Formats: sequence, structure tokens, C-alpha cells
Amino acid sequence: MERDPIEWMVLKEEPHRCLCVSRYLLDCKPYHEAPANVIWQECTLRRWLNHDFFLSAFSEEEREKILLSTVENPAGNTQDYMFLLSTEEVEALFDDEAEDYVDYEERGALTTAFARSQGAWFMDEDCEEQNRGCWWLRYYGDFHDREEGAYDFISCVNFDGYIERAAQGVEETDSCVRPAFWLRTD
Repeated sequence: MERDPIEWMVLKEEPHRCLCVSRYLLDCKPYHEAPANVIWQECTLRRWLNHDFFLSAFSEEEREKILLSTVENPAGNTQDYMFLLSTEEVEALFDDEAEDYVDYEERGALTTAFARSQGAWFMDEDCEEQNRGCWWLRYYGDFHDREEGAYDFISCVNFDGYIERAAQGVEETDSCVRPAFWLRTD
């Protein structure tokens, strides 16, 4: 099945760069290839995002505009072009503090036809949440838990936009990938 062009959302703007995330759940991959207490730095999904996905989803010209970024994790920071959001980032970036409003609809993203063809779990009932899936976060819990790698499961954002702390075993193959990256704007 051919993949559709990727649509990106800007979640945060800073001088000279902006944080982008895919609007839709693009693919369905395990966080790690086997059950294990694994950290972001060592998981197979990180390798896939920063190699296979990065090289296939972007042209050479586009890749030159994507910044190699320091990604903060409880077990140690990493240098990544592509990464998953953390619990804290999701809570901050999909929340309008001025209005005290959480945008659960944008958090609870739709799966692409490609992701569904790869085995993604999605809400298949004829309802408002139809085709919404769940998507991996970078580690279990939040940064202050300091428990990255302590368990063989990872947090996810559920179809309804709520964060599930102990959502999926790392080897599960029905959670989706919603990549994020920092884009150079100058």
C-alpha cells in the first residue's frame, strides 16, 4: 500500500526553529522488538525513526532543515532528528493555558490507511472517534518518575486523547507512531 504525503502540525515556535509533529498516526511499530525493560536510547523504534523513517519520509533538502536535537529523558539525554513526544510535552503542547483547555481531539489522532494496513489498533465503530488509534510516548510515566526502563511497558496517548501511563507492552505491534522533530526556520 502506498503512503499518503505526510501532514505536519507546528506545536511550538521558538526563534530559528519550530517543533513539528505528524497530524496523523503514520505507521504501526513496536517500541522495541522484544519484551524488555528498555529505555528510549536503546529501543528499536528510535533506531527506525532516525534511520529508516528519516531517510524515506524526507528528501535530502528537507533532511538538511531538520535539526539534530537534544532529547531529554530520565535515563539520559539523546541526540535525535526524529523522536516521540513525552508525557510532559503532550500535556504542555496540547493545552491552552490561557483558556485552561486541553485539546483532546488533536491529541487523539486519526490513523492513516497505511497504519491500519500494518495492523494498527483503531476505533472501528461508527462513532465520533472512528479511525482514531493510540500512539507511543517516549517513555513510561513522566520525567519526574525517573523510572525509564524499569518496566516492560510504555505510556501511550489513547484514541480519546487521554494519556495511559502503563498502556502497552514494548513489543506490542498495534500502537502507532506519531513522529516529532525540530525544524530550522531560518
